[in-house]
Amino acid sequence: MRKKIVLISLIASFLFLGVLCYKSWIVTFVITKYLSGRTAGKQGIVRSIIIPWRNYQLHLHHWFLALIVGGVFVVKGCYILAPEVSYGFLSAIIFQGIYCYGDWYRIVKRKNVLPTLAQQMSLAAGNDLEL
Repeated sequence: MRKKIVLISLIASFLFLGVLCYKSWIVTFVITKYLSGRTAGKQGIVRSIIIPWRNYQLHLHHWFLALIVGGVFVVKGCYILAPEVSYGFLSAIIFQGIYCYGDWYRIVKRKNVLPTLAQQMSLAAGNDLEL
């Protein structure tokens, strides 16, 4: 049911924004799907931006960055390409990031506080990847 609602809303928005938006959305979705990780937690061709901060990691997902850029475009009223193409481009990135991954909402994540203990536990379990 959720997929039907999303697809119907996409079709309605494309009818409103036009053919250029639709074409740029399809092309960008395919490119983003190819360049990003296959599943949540897997590294894709383009590396994720993770900023360490104290005991936390700030993960700047590609959908989150596209949302910020889209917000700036809307507020400033300036676009790199035609507005229809820009909206198609950015909405495809946002859609792919949220729809294809289960961890899309995890932006702030707690770091592993005791990496030495975790390494000792993995060695004790027989997972000696460094040897």
